[in-house]
Amino acid sequence: MALNDRENEEISITRPKWPIKFTNQSVDCVGRKLKRIFDQNASSDYFTSDEIRDYSYYERLLLQELEGMDRKISKGKLKPSHIVEYPRVIHADEGKIRACIYIGSFDPFQLTHLTVAMRFLASDLSNSDFVIIVPEGSPDTAKPLKTDYAFRYSIAKMQIEGIFDSFIKVLDLGTQADTIEIIRRFIAMHSGFTLELTHLIGSDSLPIAASLISQDMRIWRKEAQESKVDYHHSLYVIQRGDVPEIRPYLEAFEEEGIQVVIDPFSVEAPSSSDFRTKQAYTIVLPTNSIREKMEIIFRYHMHKTWSSDRN
Repeated sequence: MALNDRENEEISITRPKWPIKFTNQSVDCVGRKLKRIFDQNASSDYFTSDEIRDYSYYERLLLQELEGMDRKISKGKLKPSHIVEYPRVIHADEGKIRACIYIGSFDPFQLTHLTVAMRFLASDLSNSDFVIIVPEGSPDTAKPLKTDYAFRYSIAKMQIEGIFDSFIKVLDLGTQADTIEIIRRFIAMHSGFTLELTHLIGSDSLPIAASLISQDMRIWRKEAQESKVDYHHSLYVIQRGDVPEIRPYLEAFEEEGIQVVIDPFSVEAPSSSDFRTKQAYTIVLPTNSIREKMEIIFRYHMHKTWSSDRN
C-alpha cells in the first residue's frame, strides 16, 4: 500500500512533534539525525500505516529521552563525550571516566535496547556520561540458535555509529566472551585511569547477576589491580517485562559494596524474540544501511505489526 493512500485508511498515525532545536548542540545533532530517519519512513513508498504506527511508538519514546538528556546536560549532570575514537583515544576529565556498559545477546540489537540506553542517560539517577554497547559472543547452550557474533555486532553498529557519537558507542569486545570477560577486557583498556563503571541490566537479568557477583568482582578487582585502574563498580537496573521481587537480590551486591539503582519506570516494548519469531521487523532502527537490508521485507509485506495490540 503506497503512502499516498494513507489518508483513506481508518488507522490514524500520530507522530510526536519535534522541537525546532534542542538546547545542547550534541543532543540537537542526535535529534536531527533521528528525526531524519523517521521522516524518511513517513515519506517512503513502501511503508504502510502499520509500519509507521510501529515506528512512531519508538519515535515518541526516543524523543522523550532526548528531552530528558537535554535537561540533564543543562543541569551539569551529563557531559557529552568525545568517544568517536574511543578507546584508541581516551578523553578523561582529571583522569576519571564515567562510563556505562550494556551487555546482552542483542539478537538483534533493536529499538527497545536503544530506548533502555537512552533512558539510562536521561535519568537523574544515573552518573555515567556515555553508554558502551557490547554483544556477548560466548557459546550459550540455552540459545543454540543465537546468530553469529560478528553479524550481531554489525547490526548494532549500523544503528548507532554516526548518530549517537557523543553518547553511545558499540565496541567489539564480545568475541568468545561472556559478561565477566567483557568487563574484564573493558577494565584492562583503562590503565592509569579512574574508571567509574555502571553495569546496565534489565530486571530479568538480576537473579543471575546476583548469583555471580562475588565471583565477578574477584576477577574484575584483580584485573583492575594488575592494570593499575582505580576501579569503581555500580549497577543500574531497568525494569523489563515480568519484574521479579528485586529486594531479595540486593543483599549480594551490598556485600560487595556495590551501589544498586533501580529505575522507577518500566520500559514496555517488544523484545528481540518478537523480531525472530513473530516477524516484528519494525523494532530495528531503520538507518540507511538497515533499510537496504530490510527493504524487501516491507515491499513484500512480510512484516507483522505489533503496535496495534497496544491500542
